[in-house]
Amino acid sequence: MARPYRLLLFDCFNTIFLAQAARTPTLLLEGRPVPSTAPLLHARLAATHPHLAVEELHRAQRAAALWARNERGPELREVSPLARFRHMLGLLGLDDPGERAVADLHEVHIQAVVNSFELPPEHRGLLEEWGQGYRLALFSNFDYAPAVIGLLQATGIKDWFDPLVISDQLGYRKPGRVAFERTLRLTGLPTEQILFVGDSLDEDVTGARAVGLDVAWVNPDGAAPPPGAPEPTYAIRHLRELRGLLA
Repeated sequence: MARPYRLLLFDCFNTIFLAQAARTPTLLLEGRPVPSTAPLLHARLAATHPHLAVEELHRAQRAAALWARNERGPELREVSPLARFRHMLGLLGLDDPGERAVADLHEVHIQAVVNSFELPPEHRGLLEEWGQGYRLALFSNFDYAPAVIGLLQATGIKDWFDPLVISDQLGYRKPGRVAFERTLRLTGLPTEQILFVGDSLDEDVTGARAVGLDVAWVNPDGAAPPPGAPEPTYAIRHLRELRGLLA
């Protein structure tokens, strides 16, 4: 039986907002499509760098993401996306075109990422229903807060969450203990009154369990956690299954 929770703390992407394959930008790599915004960035850079291959740009994006992950350190401090994009350009041997141009490239990338997600009507209805009996809060790993806030505003649900925590503004990422402890302080509630809901075993379940939170793991495929992984309190295939847990 579920505890008498007072607050439902949600992850954002792939939990509340779901990715839509038809909207996801892709690159044909070695004969198969892979998710990538490299073709969009390549189109912006082609005029000034005509010899730049889109595959090379994609590899630099991946390498820059790995660099950013390493830069976060043990406390998982958030890294600026503009720093990541400047690092990408450096890997390609391109001159830094200036803050405005780097920001424009990032804007192309981030809009493509955000636009690939949608709020299912059923999820909106569930949040509205749960908001009648619980406080709702949101805790998202995202290194550019304006994009998340813009998406929440565009779908009309931004004001449903208190607190609204984004790693860009917090300065730390999940599953880091610092990120979770600071988020818990913002809720003003003890852990036993909070249920965390998220899709990532590594970021959501691991981080939440480490600070004593109950977790509902959204696991659409029903995959078993690997050996040694923290066990979620509950495993659900769809957000609607929370109804049974909360009843």
